Formats: sequence, structure tokens, C-alpha cells
Amino acid sequence: MQLLAPERYAELKATGRLPSPKGVAIAIIRLLQRDEFPVDELVRLVQSDPAISGRLLKYANAAAFGRSRPVVSLHRAIVALGSFRVRDLVIGFSVLQANRAGECPGFDYNGFWSRSLATAIACQDLARYAQIAGEENFTIGLLSRVGELGFATLFPDDYGAILASRPDRPTLLALEEAQFGFDHRALGGAMLAEWGLPDLLIRATYHHELPDQSDLPDGSRLQNITLTLHFARSLAEVCVADDEVRWSLLPTLVNRSARLGIDPAALGDQVDAIVARWREWGAMLQVRTRDMPPFAELLAASPPRPGMAAEVRDPAEQDLLLVAADGDETTALVRLIGELGYRPQAMADPEAAIASALAAPPPLMVIDLDLPGFDAGRCCRTLRQDALGDNTYVLAIAAADSEAGAMEALEAGADDVLLKPINPQNLRLRLNLARRMLHLRQEMRREREGVVQSASQFADSHRRLIQVALTDPLTQLPNRRHGLDYLQSEWAVAQGNTLPLAFLMLDIDHFKQVNDTWGHTAGDAVLRRLAELLRAVSRAEDLVFRYGGEEFAVVLPRTPLATAVQVGERIRRLASVETFEWEDWIIPITLSVGVAAAAGRNDSQELVKAADDALYQAKESGRNRVVAAKA
Repeated sequence: MQLLAPERYAELKATGRLPSPKGVAIAIIRLLQRDEFPVDELVRLVQSDPAISGRLLKYANAAAFGRSRPVVSLHRAIVALGSFRVRDLVIGFSVLQANRAGECPGFDYNGFWSRSLATAIACQDLARYAQIAGEENFTIGLLSRVGELGFATLFPDDYGAILASRPDRPTLLALEEAQFGFDHRALGGAMLAEWGLPDLLIRATYHHELPDQSDLPDGSRLQNITLTLHFARSLAEVCVADDEVRWSLLPTLVNRSARLGIDPAALGDQVDAIVARWREWGAMLQVRTRDMPPFAELLAASPPRPGMAAEVRDPAEQDLLLVAADGDETTALVRLIGELGYRPQAMADPEAAIASALAAPPPLMVIDLDLPGFDAGRCCRTLRQDALGDNTYVLAIAAADSEAGAMEALEAGADDVLLKPINPQNLRLRLNLARRMLHLRQEMRREREGVVQSASQFADSHRRLIQVALTDPLTQLPNRRHGLDYLQSEWAVAQGNTLPLAFLMLDIDHFKQVNDTWGHTAGDAVLRRLAELLRAVSRAEDLVFRYGGEEFAVVLPRTPLATAVQVGERIRRLASVETFEWEDWIIPITLSVGVAAAAGRNDSQELVKAADDALYQAKESGRNRVVAAKA
């Protein structure tokens, strides 16, 4: 990641044109830059802007917080969200409010914020895949492409000329670099850094557009956040796209969801919920949104009709059901259809024709609207309600003066109308269009089924790979990498909400003697049994993980030092009386425990070191004891 040089960023900022938070957001940024600040002062600042107050209350009442009663107090909402997350949310809302329009002719300001809001809502919903708080993911989703807004504001004419060519992502980045000496990722990252957003989230925004080129470690927290943001942006593109374009974006979206381990079978409900919240938030923030059918319907739908009528010489199907009255006109039509390469079956009985179409839906059906007693509307509606009949292409034939009947047939589900008198050229044109549509539907359906199947398999494989990457194979506890990532996440939560946090380091006393006396197989059995014991005595919010060798660790969120010492003592006591069996042997085990609290530490690494030092003191002072680190 290469952000904009500080000197260059200072030059751009000095122009006064760079998008930035305004008013209350600036005051909150300055307040939180102080080492200590009263929460009441933060509440007072937020209250000074009624619009932002309402948005924070709405966010605090989101379903993700799981409260049975609504939050009506702004003070409670701010405490629940945490001071720094309030800052991030207010920054996002402020930048949106101040930059709804601009001077760049090629920049779609409405579309930009519509996509950004959809990305934010999706990021909030997908936060669990990123191992991050929903409100943090919401803010970073809203501001993930703020660098593009910065270019449009700083260089409206030059950037508009670049956008006029409608470049793809890699080309846009290259054009920006060539024109300005840096791209929007570098500019956006510098803006987010100035506003105080965490470095981890800034790095995710930088890499999310081209995650496959980022070389991020597989299964790392940064990669998970990046892929979540990448998928959220893909979903945003589906949300804002026209119907014709939207359908073609779905295979990519399904594949990207699989990289997060999302089962395609569960994707539909998740997408529908995200779209509903996007529209709700769009109404509140006055951001343009669009209607979108349920995701399951989109996934199962046939492709939109292309604007082409070229002849297709290799049709997917040749069978055709013709529903028309007996007579010379129908006989001539049957002959003409046969000459065009089809195998027509003519039926004059309306009810028998509908029954036949439902029993074995033909790929192509031609119906004469002048057939006495034939209700073309009912026929089309009945077909479209059937899973197989919905794929039948229906061509209606109507008299030149029967516009009302033709419109009724189209509204009921007919695909096209051919007006009488019928000549070979027009019939050939219409049937070739039908053949091409059938061919496209068949190919896209095959592709869609393949995408969903492969995505489902990929999602399963990805989940297994992540599980393997984050799990200790011997004890089946989280491994060191997973445990330290979780500690870093809980550290951020604790710091942002002024909550206590504690960390335990545990070591089996004289474990080398166990291996030397009974063998390594017995030592492995002891480690597995101790893992079971630690898992059984831990709270749901705690994380027990294998630190390495015979060392284990426990992350204790919302736990002060005194309570953590009690937890460590309880674990030590239980281990000393537990029966560790191997074959016919009982192996005596004791633990040394080091305990440290977050208070007074600068970061999570310092917390780990303090607990490790306390563990060393426990060993040096006789083992089988708990020692607490000093603040």
C-alpha cells in the first residue's frame, strides 16, 4: 500500500477543495484527539446537529445490537456505539451531506452515494465474516471510494475527461496515475488517515478493488475485511444496475460470496435484507435507490431480451406447438414453418392445446389470437406459473386491427407478436429471434447452474480452508494466529468503549517430564484433555487458544484484572484436581498462570508481553500459581 506523500497531500488540502467532514464532525475529531474527554461533551456536540442525532439513534437501534427495547437516549446510543465509532459514523454522514453534487461533468454524484450506501449496508451485514464490528464496517463501506470523490472535486475537468471513456478499474487507476501522479486509492487512504480511521480499515479500502493483486495472507483478518468490502461493492453494483445489466452481474456476485464462505443457498435472504435496509436508509439520507426483485427470482430468471434479430442457424430446439383453427391459412402456415426447419404440431382445440403445453411444455409455442374460444391471456398466465412452462417462448399471431388483444397477450406473458398478413420474411425473422432467445436462455441457465454449483463447492472448501488455517490440529482450539487476531479486535472494542480487557497465559508445569516419562503420545493426550477443560470452563465471549507447545492463552473481554485473577485461579485449581488419564496411567498436572489487564498498555502486543512476563514470574516463584502483572 502506498498512500499519497504527506507533502503532496498538504498541497491538495491547502486548495480548500478537498472533500472533508464539516461542522460537528470536525469538532468531534478534535475532541477525540485529546487524551481524556467527557462523554457528556461528545453527547452535547452530537445533539447540536439534529439530523446526525437522528441517524445515530437509528443506527443504534439496528437489529445487529439485539436489544428488546428501542434506544431513545442519545447518551445510551453513544455509549453503546463507542466514542470512536460515533466519530467514524459522523464523518461518513458529514462527507455525504456536504458532497451530494459537484462540478465534475463525468462524475455521477447520485450514483456514487447510492453505491456507497449500498456498500455500507452490505458491509454492516457481513461484518461477522470480517471479524469486525458492524459500525466500523459500515463507515468504511460508505467511504471506501472517497478518493474518487476527491479527484472529482479537486480536478473536475481533467477527471471528467478520464471518466468519459468509461474505463474499467485497472485502466482507471493507470489513467489517474499517468495524469496526476497518484491514484484514487492513494488519495482516499490519505484522507481516511487524516480523519483518524484505523490503519487496518484504510489498508482494506486500498486493496479491495483488486484483492487478487494484493498478496494478502490467506485467512488473515485484513484479507477477510478486504474480501468483505469487495463483495459488498459487487452487491452495490447489482443494486444500482439496470435490469439488462444486473442479470449479467449475478455470476460474479455469487462467486465473490463464495470466497467469503457464504453458501449460495443462504445468499438470497441475506441480499434481500440488505436491499431492504438500503432502500430504508436511502429514504432517510435522501440518497437515490432502486427497486430490485427478490434475489431468488433474479437468479432463476431468463436473460433479458437482447436487441437483435440475427438468424441463428444452430437452434437449440426445433419442436413447435401451433395453436390455430383448422383451415387453409393454418395449413399454409404449417408448411411455411416446416420449411424454416421446425417440426410443427398443430392443434385447433384450445383446452387440449393448453393441457398438452402443461403436460410437456414445448420450447416454442405459436398461438393464433383469432382462434374461437381461445383465451390467450389465460394460456400465457398458466404457462408462466409452471416451472417448466415459464421457459417456453410464446409468439402470438394477431390481426392487424387487434391491438388490444395483442397487448393483453404480451401483458399475460407472451414474448412477441406477429401481425397478419403473414409473409415468409417476417415469420423467418420472428422465429429466428425466438431461436436465438431459446439458445441464450439455455446457455445462460447452464452457466448459472454451473456457477451456483461451483460457488457452493468453493464456499464449502473455503470454509474448510479457513477452519484449517485458524485451528490447532491437535487440540482443535483456535491457533495462535486466530487468537491474536481476536485479541486485537477486542482491544479495539475495549479502547473505543472504555471497557476492561484481560489476557491469561497458561503453561503446563514440567511438561517435558511428561513426554520423557510417558512419551509424546501421552503428552498429546494431556494437551487435548486440558483443551477440553479450558473450553468447558470458559464463557461464550472468551476465546481460549493454543499459544504454542504446552502454552495456552485466554482472551477475557469486559473483564477487569481482579476478576481475571479469579478466573486464572479457578483454572489452576481445576487442573490440579483433574484426572489426566493415558492408557492405565494417571498423569499429575499443574499450571502456572500469568494475568494482565489492558489498562495502562499501549497496544495488544504489550498486553501479551505483560501476561507472558507474569507467567515467567509464576514459574520462577515455584510454579502451580497465578501471578498478575502490574499496570
